Amino acid sequence: MRRIFSLLVLLCLTAVSPTAGQTPTEELERRIAAAEMSGDFDVLLSASSAARLLGYFSQADDLLERATLALDQVSNAWVTEMIFNALAAGEGVNGMQRALRSALQRIQMTPQQVASITNNFPSLLTGGEYDEMILAFREDHPDPDYRCPCLAEKAWVHRVAGRLHESRLLWGELVAAWDRNPLEFTNPDAQANWQGQYARNLARAGRRADAMAALEKAMSMPVSDDERPGVQRRWAQTYAELGDVEAAVELLEPLIASSTLVTVNSLSTRYTWEPVRGHIRFQEMLARNR
Repeated sequence: MRRIFSLLVLLCLTAVSPTAGQTPTEELERRIAAAEMSGDFDVLLSASSAARLLGYFSQADDLLERATLALDQVSNAWVTEMIFNALAAGEGVNGMQRALRSALQRIQMTPQQVASITNNFPSLLTGGEYDEMILAFREDHPDPDYRCPCLAEKAWVHRVAGRLHESRLLWGELVAAWDRNPLEFTNPDAQANWQGQYARNLARAGRRADAMAALEKAMSMPVSDDERPGVQRRWAQTYAELGDVEAAVELLEPLIASSTLVTVNSLSTRYTWEPVRGHIRFQEMLARNR
């Protein structure tokens, strides 16, 4: 896979790096203009090559940096999809961990990128394989790869390891930071999603009354039909954190039948449902939908 990945990059470079004199200036300028609002790796790489050929070396550097970021995003998406596939196939935590290890053998990821993956899939932290690396993060770390507060990532390490008090303290730090600088979005869907995450994280911090107030606000916010399943999953996560299995099941069961992230296998495996997974009502829901 590493060889294939390298060959793909080489092919991209070959395709978008014409010999000087072969491509009209107008075409090179068009490629640069096309990259202004693009986040696509191939568009950005083509524009960087065009800027280099035109002698715009500073602009070429900037475009190449953006292409590098786009390539990182593609890599993260690829790793995430590998883990999702293992999850969807019912391979459980072991399968998810195998998928991540396999991905890391093929592409290089920074510690923060790995931590971001484990933040999305805390079950990967089972067994403590990445604990030492993640707990080393701090804002003043001398190594830039470890220079990050990464509060949620560290909170999950403690929680999966059973250190609930330490986990709640870190979730508390995270929501306190959000309280100081609440996020405001012009997109109603993004705002509704953030409000759902805020309510859920308040619950993870042990601030039950605040979590319920935030959840009530979240559930009253407008959200489009397309985005509602994802936002509704946030609400269910909050109820799960609060131990309200009845409310969580009521929100989750309609999502299982549609094409969402909520499936029997995800509910059986993902760590976010751990607080209610053993409850008879939750297990009955899983049995009904197998």
